[in-house]
Amino acid sequence: MARVKLTKAIVDRLDREKDGDWVTDMEVPQLVVRLTKTARTYTARWTSHRDGKRKAETIALVGMISVDEARNRARKIVAEDNNPTVETLGDIYKIWDESYSSEIGAAHAADFRSAWKNHIDPHFGKVKLGRLTHEGFKAWYAKKRKEHPRTKSGKVRDTPYSAAAVNRWTAYISKLLTIARQGRHMTANPMEGIERATAKRRLDVFTRDDLLTLGDTLAAVGDKYPIGAALIRFLMITPSRGVEARNMEWSDIDLKSGTWTIPAERYKTDEDKVFPLTPIQVKFLEDLPRWSSTYVFPSPKNSEAPVRREHQRDVWKRVRPKALGAHALRKTIATMMINNNVPLEAISKLLGHSSVLVTQQAYAHLAPQTAGKHLAQWQMLLDDAKEAAAEGGDPGLDTMLMTQAGWSADQYNEALEED
Repeated sequence: MARVKLTKAIVDRLDREKDGDWVTDMEVPQLVVRLTKTARTYTARWTSHRDGKRKAETIALVGMISVDEARNRARKIVAEDNNPTVETLGDIYKIWDESYSSEIGAAHAADFRSAWKNHIDPHFGKVKLGRLTHEGFKAWYAKKRKEHPRTKSGKVRDTPYSAAAVNRWTAYISKLLTIARQGRHMTANPMEGIERATAKRRLDVFTRDDLLTLGDTLAAVGDKYPIGAALIRFLMITPSRGVEARNMEWSDIDLKSGTWTIPAERYKTDEDKVFPLTPIQVKFLEDLPRWSSTYVFPSPKNSEAPVRREHQRDVWKRVRPKALGAHALRKTIATMMINNNVPLEAISKLLGHSSVLVTQQAYAHLAPQTAGKHLAQWQMLLDDAKEAAAEGGDPGLDTMLMTQAGWSADQYNEALEED
């Protein structure tokens, strides 16, 4: 039986002689496309938890509903069979955990489970769906906004849970209620109309002096924490997530062609993510000690494992010029662009949560001349900042800005060629 991630295009191309009678969806394995001589149908196939028997139920003809709708119906069919008695919000949570948690990333799912265990289940886990009320959720929200979290040692923190945290937990409850309504276990939405506090946003950026200080402190701790310091240096010149850099393997890198490829299966994405490497980045990687034959940044205690997040965080707390995360390095560049009238949409794509190189797809939908104008402006801004950094004598800041300017220049030249 073939296994692919179903899309409309793939489903339309399915051929019984080539693909067989059944094609399984990789995203929702309980969903299959059944191919016969006369029809193609979406079908749910699963092993029942109640009696251990293999079951199948036709969902709809291909073309009658979308792939996403077929997935949702397959989940619902399987969930209802495996959870014949759904009475409480805890029962709905079990459905989410078994059938929906795989839709999101591991970290997101872990946060959902933690929020359920610590903040939602104690209040609503055993409450029957028909007894969930707007007033109950409203009181819970107000209580959580006043509640002070505890440290791992049990000490009560000075400040209560943030609005952002409580709003996130509220969103998790809303997701559970949506699943309940889709499964026809309830009709009303008792969360509707809950007034949520506005999360405070701080400007998480570094000043030029901050970055100069960061360069000095990284140099000072380099001998004691060589791997952690090198990792942070790499994050200064590469707009990648910390987890991507920590798990980077030497086999992912082609220093001759200047590319860094992150395999799709590593983070359950649709396709490989390819970062072009500038000469500065290539030189940085070439000069790194080979602490491990596998990982670029291995664990200081075990070269056969990647460096742990805790080690990065520990070193970062020792060197950071102020209480911000390492991601603030990218926001610093974004702030500079905002102050110089680069479009917010472009900035979002350049420095957002896309794991592709910041400038690679930022202007894909814009006319080449428009792209060139903004990219040229960004390049000039970065060149000016680079010169200022060079005067300050910090190689880390200099390298970071040179790399950003190099990416901008490459994209600008491509835009001119297309024009």
